[in-house]
Amino acid sequence: MMRTVLQNLVSVIGGEAAVRAANFAAALFIARTFGGFALGAYAASLAVVTVAVMLADNGLQTFVITELTSRPAERESIISQVYLYKTILFAVAIALLGAIASSLSVSTFLWGVGTWVAARTILQSYSQLQMAILKSLSKANAIGVIQVIHSLFLLAGIGVTLLGHWTIFSLLAWFCAGQLLEFVFLILTLLRTGVHPSWPARLRFWESMRKSAPFGIASGLANLIVRSDTLVLSTLAPLSVLGIFSAPNSMLLIVYVAAWLMGSILLPEMVRLSPDVGVLKHYVNKCVKLLSITSLPIAILAWLAAPGCVLLLFGPAFYRSGPLASVMALACPFILLNSVYTNFAIALKKRAVFTGLYAGTAAVAVGLNFLLGRAFGPEGVAAAIVIREAGMLAGFWLLMRSKALLAPHVDSSDSPVPVLGDVRISEKPNLSSSLV
Repeated sequence: MMRTVLQNLVSVIGGEAAVRAANFAAALFIARTFGGFALGAYAASLAVVTVAVMLADNGLQTFVITELTSRPAERESIISQVYLYKTILFAVAIALLGAIASSLSVSTFLWGVGTWVAARTILQSYSQLQMAILKSLSKANAIGVIQVIHSLFLLAGIGVTLLGHWTIFSLLAWFCAGQLLEFVFLILTLLRTGVHPSWPARLRFWESMRKSAPFGIASGLANLIVRSDTLVLSTLAPLSVLGIFSAPNSMLLIVYVAAWLMGSILLPEMVRLSPDVGVLKHYVNKCVKLLSITSLPIAILAWLAAPGCVLLLFGPAFYRSGPLASVMALACPFILLNSVYTNFAIALKKRAVFTGLYAGTAAVAVGLNFLLGRAFGPEGVAAAIVIREAGMLAGFWLLMRSKALLAPHVDSSDSPVPVLGDVRISEKPNLSSSLV
């Protein structure tokens, strides 16, 4: 049993890391080859589409795990239902995005970039759904191999674009093809497990939407917080300036993904310890102490080295990004610690705690970005990132002292606990769904 769990964890984390590395390489290539304006257009499109897709998904990735866990005999029908739900929601989201883009008189260039980014993000969401299904069926060991193949395909596209002098649209089309390739491999893997989805006798759309909504709200808020910086700055500054901001921001997104991956490792142990709140709190405090001791000195070093790293990675044209990277580096310890405390609340099944804190942080993030972005430009938005992450950590610290958080949780309405391999774990808001 433990061997299966470890294989699943290594596969999922290794595959995710490979794809993230390839996507970061893509951002670097776009910046160095096509310039800040193109990077700004890519970042703006990615931010808008990612938030829209995550909101439209309505937590279905987590919902399918809980449903398959509680009703394994109906898996074919459940999988078919969830695919239909996702397709209905995405059709509405695509129509709304198209209407909004048309009303804003978006340029032809931005339309082209946005269309390819939207196609790839939607395909990625379907792939994430496939991965969730495979995890619930204890077949997660295949995910890593498929994602490594996907990452190699992306890197090959960068090389072909460089040698063939392709346009950014050709590069994005290649990336979209890579996402389609991943989706097809995941479908074939699912079919090999003996699962053959059948048309459901009843759709039960609204009933399922109500059940999946709490997961969707938490996941949507988490992504809104991360993407609000780019979204707000895109309304306050030209795309060329947004590109200057997006260069260091793409590096910070790697820290968010690392925090999510770390949480996926810590969460099973937290759930195992959750019956004894005192032992769990001691475990959390040890994790926090270790992270504080290691991440604070690293953040200071990153603050000093960030300007040189940005110039080395993105090129001399992004010299203005260096100071922004230094400011963003100061947020890294807060991001890692917030991930620990989020998983602590999830292990205790205090859904209202992390959902409420994420909602408050999202509102503060948008307000700070507008206020500081309007006053100080990209530098103000970079400072807003540090302030909001520090504020979220302060919120968690206050809740840690609250008896309400540490009180035993008894709620028969809670959804069944999802499964990874043969170990029961709780599902957390998925930050990994963003492409970069």
